[in-house]
Amino acid sequence: MKRSATEVKTQPSKRGLIRSLRRYLFLYRSFLVHNLKNEMIYRANFVLAVIMDLFFMGVNVVFFAILYANVETIGGWTFHQTLVLVGSVGVVREIAYLTFRQGFLELGDYVRTGRFDAMLTSPMAANAHLAFRHVSLTESLGEGLMGFALVAYGFAHLENAAWSSIPLYLLMIAVSLLLYYAFSLMINSAVFWLVKSQELNTIVYYFMDTARYPREIYRGLGKAFFTFIVPSSLIATVPASVLTGRADAALIGLTIGVTVISLSLALVVWNWSLHHYSSASS
Repeated sequence: MKRSATEVKTQPSKRGLIRSLRRYLFLYRSFLVHNLKNEMIYRANFVLAVIMDLFFMGVNVVFFAILYANVETIGGWTFHQTLVLVGSVGVVREIAYLTFRQGFLELGDYVRTGRFDAMLTSPMAANAHLAFRHVSLTESLGEGLMGFALVAYGFAHLENAAWSSIPLYLLMIAVSLLLYYAFSLMINSAVFWLVKSQELNTIVYYFMDTARYPREIYRGLGKAFFTFIVPSSLIATVPASVLTGRADAALIGLTIGVTVISLSLALVVWNWSLHHYSSASS
């Protein structure tokens, strides 16, 4: 059978994409196994980090329990719906540490010492290498476990809980992770001018911290700011809304649209910032 010119062109590009995806997965697995071995060497630190995460997550739950002792809803959210919301933040944060978050915490040191040069010559994109190089299970494991437990507990106590909403919830968690990555990439692009990244990562920390509150508490310009400029109101509210039966198609579409635009813009800013990087080792 004679193949068309379009088929001849697209098949090699598909094979190239699959090869690239396999290489990235192989490198990710290698970095993950290597980092897990390093983390397990210091078992006391591992246990302490998990306990601290569980403690601070528990403080959040107590905080909301005290609030709901005096009111039935906050922004239209019941206590169990809020548990799903707070738990979703923990789940997204843990997945972030398993994919990219820790790498951005190290970026300032890489730039200041000139070690970032090696990433520019690696067989994968510099932002992907930076993300995978420091994937960590420990950093937010307790928060992730507690988050999963809160989501399950809150979901089990919802009056209108629907198992059919779980696949869409997981999809929106993935979208939220991309939005979190886009914001982190955008903010950390400034490190090539500032060198020190501590303040930049403080911004990223509070970005996720404000995601614990329902989007409905914002009004007017504040709502627009936390939707389009600093889109933290979409990170956990939308997945939690899906699982609690509060979401509508418009909100889901808005979140996907903001994520696509944010990710595209972040990659443009990152690549533009790379052109201003001058090696500290030269």
